[in-house]
Amino acid sequence: MKKTTYIITSTFAAILLASCATTQEITAESATGEVAEAAEPKQLIVQESPEDIFIKSLEGITIKSVSSPKEVYKGRSFAAPFVFEVKNADGEPVENLSITLSYPSSKSVDEGISFEKTEILTDSEGKITFTAEQTAFAAKTKVTVYPTPINESEELLERLKPFTAEADWKVKSDIVSKGAVLFVWDFNEKDRPINNFSNLQAEFRTRGITMVGNGPVNETSYLGKQQSLYKDTFKIIGGKAYGYLIYGTIKFDQPVTAKEDGSGYFCVMKADIEAYDMKNGNKVYSFTTSYESNGKNWNECVSKGKDKIAEYIVTDIIYGL
Repeated sequence: MKKTTYIITSTFAAILLASCATTQEITAESATGEVAEAAEPKQLIVQESPEDIFIKSLEGITIKSVSSPKEVYKGRSFAAPFVFEVKNADGEPVENLSITLSYPSSKSVDEGISFEKTEILTDSEGKITFTAEQTAFAAKTKVTVYPTPINESEELLERLKPFTAEADWKVKSDIVSKGAVLFVWDFNEKDRPINNFSNLQAEFRTRGITMVGNGPVNETSYLGKQQSLYKDTFKIIGGKAYGYLIYGTIKFDQPVTAKEDGSGYFCVMKADIEAYDMKNGNKVYSFTTSYESNGKNWNECVSKGKDKIAEYIVTDIIYGL
């Protein structure tokens, strides 16, 4: 099998090529009617930028994901590496091409997921292999690869998009094994708490997550007092029985309203959710979402909205907590 070898180094700029074009000045009559002498032909040198030359060097290159590991739970390692393949226009492997791989490296409540980059040279088969370390946080995101650029300008990175490939990075929360107690209240259209948001627990059970239930502290006076809620919950169940305390509110962002065309009703529901580590009370998760629901009557509109909001919350918790 043929293979193409690419070597791109920091001296890339030293091998710039220049293309030249020749222009001829046009003779013109002077104000006295005499014809001016033809000017000497001049050469106009058009120099390509290093970025242009770099992009041209990639013409015909394709990068694709060959294989990626299945999703795992937080705290476990992926069972297989991420593998990507680089080929040229003839479908032959490209050897020794520097590829930049971006992967999730950390996560915080305030800043979300942070990514790190590493550079890997393609092997004789045009492939790169990346084995991730043991996972430390839940996430549903991407591993991204592209030819290592000569600089990190936004313009050049944008031009590299046609030469970019991705693979799924899926790590589930350990809520399945650690469980959680709920303090999530459902509000009415007058912005008053009415009861526990039962749709959330039902959605967890639908996903096979059964170690989740309403907490022992269940008074509306704890709304907006998350640390007091945590401390009093801890006094009753300690920090080992359940992994997390999930706090939140489900409110009407837009009350149920009749549509002008008489076709039914619509409303907008908003969820604000937080989670706290039961061992120490640290806030480890935050999520806000909304959903516009439609129905032929009030009950259908609200029921659909609550079901969908619960679905959104649980999906985000599974890959975000």
